[in-house]
Amino acid sequence: MKEKKPVDGSTWDTNLSEAVDLINSSNSFLFSGDIDPDSVGSMLALSLYLNQLDKKVFLIIPEPLKANLSFFEKIIHYNSIRILRTQEDIDTVKDEIETVIFCDTANTKLVPFYPYIEKCILSRKPKVIEIDHHFGADSEELTSFGINLFRNANANTEIIGNVLEKIYDQNQERPHPFSQRNIILGLITGILCDTVGGKVIRYKEDYDHWMKKLGDHLKNITRWRESDKKRTEDCRTSKFGDATQVLNYLNKLTEDQESCLNLLNTRIESKGAMGFLSLLPSTYQAVNETCQSFKSDWFVDILGLLLNSVPEQSGHAGVIIFEGKNAEAQDCIFIKIRRAVDFSGVDLRNGEDKIKELFGDLYMGGGGHAGAVSFRIHRLEEKELLARLENLFSFFNNAIDAGKN
Repeated sequence: MKEKKPVDGSTWDTNLSEAVDLINSSNSFLFSGDIDPDSVGSMLALSLYLNQLDKKVFLIIPEPLKANLSFFEKIIHYNSIRILRTQEDIDTVKDEIETVIFCDTANTKLVPFYPYIEKCILSRKPKVIEIDHHFGADSEELTSFGINLFRNANANTEIIGNVLEKIYDQNQERPHPFSQRNIILGLITGILCDTVGGKVIRYKEDYDHWMKKLGDHLKNITRWRESDKKRTEDCRTSKFGDATQVLNYLNKLTEDQESCLNLLNTRIESKGAMGFLSLLPSTYQAVNETCQSFKSDWFVDILGLLLNSVPEQSGHAGVIIFEGKNAEAQDCIFIKIRRAVDFSGVDLRNGEDKIKELFGDLYMGGGGHAGAVSFRIHRLEEKELLARLENLFSFFNNAIDAGKN
């Protein structure tokens, strides 16, 4: 596959026009991508508008979304959009698909069921649109024949916003996409999650533009109903009227989750200028009286906050490791690395070659942005893994020291 490169200028204008023409001429769509808030928010926002235009849409979401994103699934079900959970589900609709849209996914390894999609759908050369903002590391075009909407952006949902505006501009007799609250919520959620709640912004002008535009639309179309004999008053913690309410909902934890988060924060180790937290089984054995399984839905929200708190504790960058499964359902260990909000002295993508050197054939892939990367390796004995990681800490500590000079 070919490495992804951002598109701009006249090429971007051409690609965007071609993508919108393709969307207008198609009647059925399959959406897929790496499952995170930005990806699902992208699929949700665009599919809701296409559904509003009486086009048929299917979303591949293999597992129920975590608790703080469960409102996405409620929106999907309310709008009678079908979620495909398994290969068998995909098989039942494969002959209906005219256009495949991939969102926010660096490479094929991160697409759920990609080998099966390639075999039973992509082999027929359907229309394909790839929408993404991941570049470098092991990013690659997912097909050799798709229309590429690749752009430097804070979040994939910013690009989706461009697509929605272009669709509307070509036919303003249609409803405006930003007149639908749920479309706006999908876009805002993606931006908030990929910028750590507006703390890590790569392209400030774009961020300010979209948050103001979407925030103003959300405020203007949200109606707060008072209680009457038939219904209770609208709850401001579950019905969102502005971006702050969305962010507060995304970050909410139960008391038990707070206790687990606080305990794990005490276990963050200092590795020079790096913070480090292991969430391997040995750690769970030490905290299982306070924390539920690290593989449970209950823990997903805690993990998201830990990914931010580990680098912040060091002031530079942090590493979290944990067991899981990749998009192809293979057992693996994730190595996730993020920079602290106020630190930009090292490009974390430069660590990929070091990880390949340290783990050799055990390396499974990875990538991300300058400030946040995720790599996957095959499982190995914990003691050996930790020993090899010491070399990774040394690599980044040297890079951080060099950036100070």
